[in-house]
Amino acid sequence: MGLASACGPDTAEPAGQGLVLVRSVEGSNEIVRVRLRDAAERAVTSTPEREESWPFWSSDAGQLVFQVGSERSGSELMLWSSPSGERPLTQTANRVEHWPVWSPMGSRLAYAFLAAGASGGITVVDTQTGESRVLANEDSSDQLIRPGFSPDGASLVMQRRGAERGSSLWIARPGLPLRPLTAGDAWFDIKPYFSRDGERIFFSRRSATGGPNDVMSVTLAGNELRSHTSLPDADDHSARPSPTRDEIAFVSNREGYPAVYLAPLPDGPARRLSPPEMAALAPRWSADGERILVTSTPASAPLPRLSDPASLTAARVAVFDRQGQVLLDAPGMMPDWMPAWP
Repeated sequence: MGLASACGPDTAEPAGQGLVLVRSVEGSNEIVRVRLRDAAERAVTSTPEREESWPFWSSDAGQLVFQVGSERSGSELMLWSSPSGERPLTQTANRVEHWPVWSPMGSRLAYAFLAAGASGGITVVDTQTGESRVLANEDSSDQLIRPGFSPDGASLVMQRRGAERGSSLWIARPGLPLRPLTAGDAWFDIKPYFSRDGERIFFSRRSATGGPNDVMSVTLAGNELRSHTSLPDADDHSARPSPTRDEIAFVSNREGYPAVYLAPLPDGPARRLSPPEMAALAPRWSADGERILVTSTPASAPLPRLSDPASLTAARVAVFDRQGQVLLDAPGMMPDWMPAWP
């Protein structure tokens, strides 16, 4: 089977009123929509012969992008919209396409690719016109991954991961060549996200030799490096700036298990948002900055890993507000905000 038939219009409610996520259905990963107000569900895909992952929605484009396949066997990106159904983003064979992210404005999409026997890079494509450009990786031993747009959609930050050394952040700005924001083999810098004013980039940093992460930020010029909310022995990472307030949501194990915390910027005290019985990962803000979406497990259970099918079936998706009240708790993983149907 292909596209499920029970998918209605996508503009009936704001994106903060609905979710899209991945769920294991009889051993196959499928994409499901969930309505926040009553936890009602609708299937997007029903494809036992293939595996779907990482769905991301764009209200401007009116489309969902998701990954089919795996990095080991090759993967491609698909687009879905209602009522048109799904189509491949590209027609390029024998390469891995992953880490898709939508521009906050318009129908542009950036993603990372790795071609068989060649270096990879980042492609930016307009899903309406098909116009695209490639930010190439000149060093075939490195990979460009995890692209992220600035709030105005003009700039793009990404991670450059070395084959045998650290990881640095790079930025592409209009009219300027691709250049490094952070550098040095001593550090492993990952998960970059722009601040809501577009002036700073928040990211996770640890030593290239291992150890806990710290929440850091840097200006677009690559200077004024700052540490935020981090504790010396805690693993603090995955910081996401609020789209409406000067604050960040981030993950920390400072209480013995991964939980989501909220901290005012630049250096306010952090408070735990996720409930004490929940291990929470990968926070994602709603557009109004009032809710946070996470992948979760019980605090005593193993964290979900793609290499561990049993942990994936136990994964859940939770939504809570800025006071920590749980608004939804449902089976699934890899969630994103998406408008609910009427």
